[in-house]
Amino acid sequence: MEPTTVPATPSRRLSADERRAQILREAAQLFGSHGFNGTTTRDVAAQVGITEAALYRYFPSKEAMYTAILDERMASAALLEPVEPIAAAGDDRAVFTMLALTLLRSVEADPSILRLILYSALEGHELARPFQEKRILRLREFLTAYIARRTAEGVFRAIDPKLAARAFTGMIVDHLIVKHVFGQREQYPQSPEEVAETYVSIFLDGVRNAPAGASRRSGRG
Repeated sequence: MEPTTVPATPSRRLSADERRAQILREAAQLFGSHGFNGTTTRDVAAQVGITEAALYRYFPSKEAMYTAILDERMASAALLEPVEPIAAAGDDRAVFTMLALTLLRSVEADPSILRLILYSALEGHELARPFQEKRILRLREFLTAYIARRTAEGVFRAIDPKLAARAFTGMIVDHLIVKHVFGQREQYPQSPEEVAETYVSIFLDGVRNAPAGASRRSGRG
């Protein structure tokens, strides 16, 4: 008796939206690895498994793909909205922890975003500035204003709020660059929660005023 042959199940054809999302996902990986100038539409089409002609039905040019990727990243940059009510209440640890976790988790979920930011700046892409203004500068301005307010309230010691804001974001960004750009992942096996807790503690212990009668060495408020 001959073995029964099970007919192969035909793969489902992707919808236009699904194919477009696939193209952007694969293109982001390539742009993140090779930059805009180092990636061709042929590379993207091959990675997706379609012809260049099919690719052009979704995006008329490499520039259009790159613009769509950065636009998509900017549109998903709802970083500060959940933090604002917590900041209004003056919960320092919750504010800085939420910001740190959002940054860490966004890059852990999509490491190409960090490379895209760096490449877009280094290559002078026209969307580098609006991307920076919407995500990076807005975050720094928010932190600068928050630190200045908490300093005026006597919670933080007298420090330059702009430099303090850069110091906090710099710790997180440096961690992500070393891990995802230089590839030293094995040196940082901690979870995003553990990383955030460490950096937030270092930062807050450095900027808080010591309570009356307490040792400055503790740095805790």
